[in-house]
Amino acid sequence: MPLVNTTDRPVAASSAEEVPERVIRVLELDRPDARNAMSTALLGQLLDAVTDAREDDGVAAIVLTGAAGHFSGGADLKEPMDRAGQVRRMELFGMVYEAVATCPKATVAGINGSCVGGGVEVAAACDIRVADDTARFRFPGASLGFPVGPAKLVGLVGLGTAKDLVLTSRMIDAVEAHRIGLVQRLVDTDPLEAAVEVATAIAGNHPHAVTYLKAQFDRFSGLGDRVAAENDALHALAEAGGDFTALNAPNPKTTSGWSAVAWKHR
Repeated sequence: MPLVNTTDRPVAASSAEEVPERVIRVLELDRPDARNAMSTALLGQLLDAVTDAREDDGVAAIVLTGAAGHFSGGADLKEPMDRAGQVRRMELFGMVYEAVATCPKATVAGINGSCVGGGVEVAAACDIRVADDTARFRFPGASLGFPVGPAKLVGLVGLGTAKDLVLTSRMIDAVEAHRIGLVQRLVDTDPLEAAVEVATAIAGNHPHAVTYLKAQFDRFSGLGDRVAAENDALHALAEAGGDFTALNAPNPKTTSGWSAVAWKHR
């Protein structure tokens, strides 16, 4: 049974350039009995689906959403795993975060219900977030023992607010998420349909300009570097069985510690 449903919404050819008709690719997390919790199997399917959409020239933009009233409750904490399984799942989380955050195509999250942990990390990796008033957001890394959250959040809401959300692990509602800039559009309609509308508007623009502008945003903000550094730390911690002293050792990919790569353009 698929845990990630894929559907295509046709969009008209761009008025800015002669290109064939393309589609909005909708990726829906579908584990309704578990609030779309992210198991190893779901993460593998999501990574494959995002990769396919990135590489398909017929896809103009990607919308991510969740089934049955929730985006995602985050990692499946009930999934039985040994050490190797924990490392593999963390590796998949990192690969999904990077695939979405560095996607050359526009990505829009349509959010309702729970958007927590790994779920909110995926949503935060998207370009734009659309939510209705049922949406609830939480970055629980500090409470669960995972050094995740700053890489994407600091660029969305600013340093002080990012610290508030990550270090307290507190839940916020859709109104606050919109006020602080985590959510770009707060709607009183179906957030999936609203997200598709946003993606369709982007798809109507010059496709090469959109791709280049996305690369500019990444370059100027350092998002890709921050995500890579955070993913390295998460993977190293998983390999060390949760021993944070492992992160005191130099990152083998850098010359001055785990966070050096995130600031190399400064």
